[in-house]
Amino acid sequence: MNYLRKHGFALLSLVIAPLMLAGIELFHPAHFTADPGMSDFLSQPQRSDPHFNAIKYFGPQWWFLMHMIQTPLVVVVSFGLLFLTDSFGGREGARFAPLAWISRVAIVVFMTYYTVLDGIGGIGLGRGLFVLNGMHESGALTAAQAETIRFFFDRMWVDPWVGGIGSFISLTGSWAVFVAAVSAAAYLRLNRKASWLEVILLIGFGWELQVAHASYHGPVAFSLLAIAAALHLSRQDPLTHA
Repeated sequence: MNYLRKHGFALLSLVIAPLMLAGIELFHPAHFTADPGMSDFLSQPQRSDPHFNAIKYFGPQWWFLMHMIQTPLVVVVSFGLLFLTDSFGGREGARFAPLAWISRVAIVVFMTYYTVLDGIGGIGLGRGLFVLNGMHESGALTAAQAETIRFFFDRMWVDPWVGGIGSFISLTGSWAVFVAAVSAAAYLRLNRKASWLEVILLIGFGWELQVAHASYHGPVAFSLLAIAAALHLSRQDPLTHA
């Protein structure tokens, strides 16, 4: 019980939540934008295919549900990353505060833009495709009308500002988490609060998540974060007071 009181927040935000995300992202496909196209692929269940990385894709209702779960978990992880840089109080005398502040600002940017990304390209898109399929099957939309709406969804998916890949919100969130991870790792190491292995794992998390949160980069990223945190906790010291 004392262990849980002492480490509960770190355990939840930096081990449990990342491991949950790692598991979920194994069912998050990738590489479908060019062929067969976003709406064609996401509108129906897909078998396992090494080209798309995911173990399996269950259809647009899964795309919606996956991002409904993923979004709050990313926020929980973000608070865990804030905890790493003593954002909620820590040992007095910690040095290199500018690195901590760089990490904190980057984490807030990451949390904000990934929430926007998941809201548009995950929750909104998944529900939109599900409703579109239902309207088409019920006869409320003709095949031509449904195709026009899918064409619109495809164009929005690659929109340079709000699209699901390569857009301003996507790239901003991705690079922000990398900056946050590197800055936090430097802050911890320079204050002798983390081993070199933990630093490498934390930077690896940031890089992998910068590349993509879909499978397999996402599962690798969140697993690296969970391992780094577990190593800290195994020493029986609070994460930021190693």
